[in-house]
Amino acid sequence: MQFSSLFPSTLSRTALAVGMVVTLAGCAATQGGAVDTNGATRLQGELTSSSPVNLNDGSQYQVFNLKLKAGELVRVEQGGALEGAVLTLLDSRNQLVSGPRHGSLHLAPQADGTYRLGVSGSTASAYGPFDLTLERVTPRNSGALELNDSVFGLLSRGNDANTYTLTVAEAGLYEIALGSEELDTVLKLNGGGLSLEDDDGGDGTNSRMTVMLDPGTYQVTATALDSPAEGGYDLSLSSRALPEGVELVNGGEIALGSTISGLADSNDKVYTVTVPERSLLRIVMSSDEVDSFLKLQGPGVDTSDDDGAGRDLDAAITTLANPGSYRISASTVDGSAGIFTLSTAVQPVSSNSAQVRPGEGVSGTLAGNSVDKTLVIAEAGQYKVDLYATEFDALLRMSGNGVELEDDDGAGGTNSRISTYLEPGRYTLSARSYDNTGRGSFVISVERE
Repeated sequence: MQFSSLFPSTLSRTALAVGMVVTLAGCAATQGGAVDTNGATRLQGELTSSSPVNLNDGSQYQVFNLKLKAGELVRVEQGGALEGAVLTLLDSRNQLVSGPRHGSLHLAPQADGTYRLGVSGSTASAYGPFDLTLERVTPRNSGALELNDSVFGLLSRGNDANTYTLTVAEAGLYEIALGSEELDTVLKLNGGGLSLEDDDGGDGTNSRMTVMLDPGTYQVTATALDSPAEGGYDLSLSSRALPEGVELVNGGEIALGSTISGLADSNDKVYTVTVPERSLLRIVMSSDEVDSFLKLQGPGVDTSDDDGAGRDLDAAITTLANPGSYRISASTVDGSAGIFTLSTAVQPVSSNSAQVRPGEGVSGTLAGNSVDKTLVIAEAGQYKVDLYATEFDALLRMSGNGVELEDDDGAGGTNSRISTYLEPGRYTLSARSYDNTGRGSFVISVERE
């Protein structure tokens, strides 16, 4: 849990610090002489009902005296049965130097001296033994970010963003990862015509970018949403091989009925597709890495979709398309980056036919309560009947041979779908709007599943 979520304002942070100043003055809570932090150090303690009490929240605490040197960074990690202890560092005048933080803390004093490390329970009922591991670390807050490099950096008061230089020698697909147990990280990339940003593309509140880079020089910035941004992070760069047989196509004309792969990021990847005759056009964007987002624009069509494919976070658009050129824009919901596949398909549509068979689509125009079409089934089986409309909220009904079914939004968005087992025979399909006032064109499509 991030500290900022517990104490969102400067006032509450100050209140905690004051509470610690008052209560940490008691010698009973201080552990012996000052500890020299040269090398790795392990400290142990325990919070019990007899431990001194913080005045600000009623939690118990314990204090350790530490000898620290200016310019040296010490990382403190808390373990043991006590969960999520609050760590705070005060100087000899009882002024706040670092923290408060849950579970871990970086100590970066401005002057040599003896400091007081306080360990408090996260609640008034938090008790138990704990151990502290103190280790000197060397942060790198600027310079070159090399391939297969892992950098430990530190954000602190007055320094809430660190920028590194990335020099790319060979064009390819690269992954930049920024992770922290203390910060809600934000990763930025600039250069080569790119200006990208990622917040939670990694696990939890960590950041990650997957991006195609040309040779050149780029700036990678590590920062955080926390205010103030204080804490350590790990930044890494690696190259990423494409799956075997995959070639990225990040824009341009694509053929109907084809499937291509692309790299989604915060910028739209724009494709065009040409529909030669009036058809039912279906575009599907799928990915195991990102939350897909699709836009489709063309003659009489201007629509978008997020999760309409019915599978996880994939997107899909199905619409009646007149002959012409259509623009497909593929991106992600949150601006994160990852590989996706884009497929296109068309189904011929009969204009205003009274009958429809599996594998066919028929169009119609709604100008009243409903329009009926006859579904002809020659072989028993499982069938899917879809009603698509862009100008009204579609409602589909099926009746005949003992079947009475109805659906509103089963095909995604405001489109309808009935999926059922049908015996040979004739069935009535009724296309209407949800509120019985809609008007506009529609398409009914039938497929065997």
